[in-house]
Amino acid sequence: HFYKRCHLRQLRSERMVADDRLVLVSQAEFEEESLEDDDQPCQESLSHHQPPQGLLYLASLVAALGGVLFGYDVGVIAGARSLLAKDMNLTCQEEELVVSLMPLGAVSASLVSGWLLNTLGRKYSIQLTALMFTMGALVMGMADSLIVLLVGRFLVGFCVSLSAMSECIYIAEIARATHRGRLITLNELGITLGFLLAFIVNYIFMTVDSGWRYMFGLSGVVAAVQCVCMAFLPQTPHFLVIRGKEEQAGMVVKKMHGVGGMAAKREVAKIRTTHEKEKETSCTFLFSSVDNMRSRLVVGLGLVVAQQVTGQPNILYYATDIAQSVGFCGDLLSASATVLLGMVKVVATVLAMLLVDRVGREALTCLCSLTTRSGDRLNRNTSHLHPSAQVRYKVDPMVDTSSVRNCSLSPNRKPRTV
Repeated sequence: HFYKRCHLRQLRSERMVADDRLVLVSQAEFEEESLEDDDQPCQESLSHHQPPQGLLYLASLVAALGGVLFGYDVGVIAGARSLLAKDMNLTCQEEELVVSLMPLGAVSASLVSGWLLNTLGRKYSIQLTALMFTMGALVMGMADSLIVLLVGRFLVGFCVSLSAMSECIYIAEIARATHRGRLITLNELGITLGFLLAFIVNYIFMTVDSGWRYMFGLSGVVAAVQCVCMAFLPQTPHFLVIRGKEEQAGMVVKKMHGVGGMAAKREVAKIRTTHEKEKETSCTFLFSSVDNMRSRLVVGLGLVVAQQVTGQPNILYYATDIAQSVGFCGDLLSASATVLLGMVKVVATVLAMLLVDRVGREALTCLCSLTTRSGDRLNRNTSHLHPSAQVRYKVDPMVDTSSVRNCSLSPNRKPRTV
């Protein structure tokens, strides 16, 4: 009987412990459900005032306006250069200097962009580039000498590099992981739309007196719009966490992602953990074999360098001259050919956005490389078929040919003497 009583007491105590555990679990589930219920009114009220994540897409589009400025200022020189050379009577070397000052400004910006992004933040860096874009457009549009024009080109080049980094980082840090890739490609789409816009503007003002002033100055309108719109958008949650403003970061996550309080706190906690890991990692991690980082770096840098050394940017800088050299006679007709080039770039970018997640990055990159190779071979095999492909210049026998300077590939453009 004694042992039976002890056994019964032990069973009762075990049942009591099990009942206590059940109560605790029920309380935890009730608290979690109540927290989710607290989140639902916030989500319902947010969705009542605006579509889900509407602010996220709006902020991404405003940031992507920098891509439009990027493409516009790169492509506009194709049409403005010939008009500029005629009005200012530039030599070959001076024309090349006007074109090359923009990449030089971009290189200088890459040296200080990291410090500016961490000091000012992503939002204010974008606003700074928009203001500098506007200043550069005004300087170039009102330039009365080569020196002033070169200053404007250098300023715009500085902004092109800084905006390319600040806008991509801004979009990446406000977006969710599920939407990040699609939203970042908006910047690339903006670049190609900028090319198309520049070529259209070149076509419109090609026959206007001093049309190059309008070509350069119109980019300031887009930059001013971006600067004003960014004033109403918040900083990124990552930058706010770095500055120790986690409460504000949570509010930004609520607005951008349309989630409740607890979900926002969890997102901020993830950002804080990621930032702490970044502080413990040095730059040498990029060259290590951990997580195959060295191979990733080689592939990423190799793709960027390959795009530049193939001369692809030069095609955009001298698009009108190249069009004239293959048979598009006259400035107006060659400018219309560049519009077709811009349309092809936009269509290709849209196709890449639609296929990159379905086909895969590696397969799409290999396909594009093979297409580029085939296009180059086709150009070499057919370049001799058109009679104007062989560029010939008529030289006056009374002119000393040693003093002739001509940069253009166009057979219709008269050489200038120095």
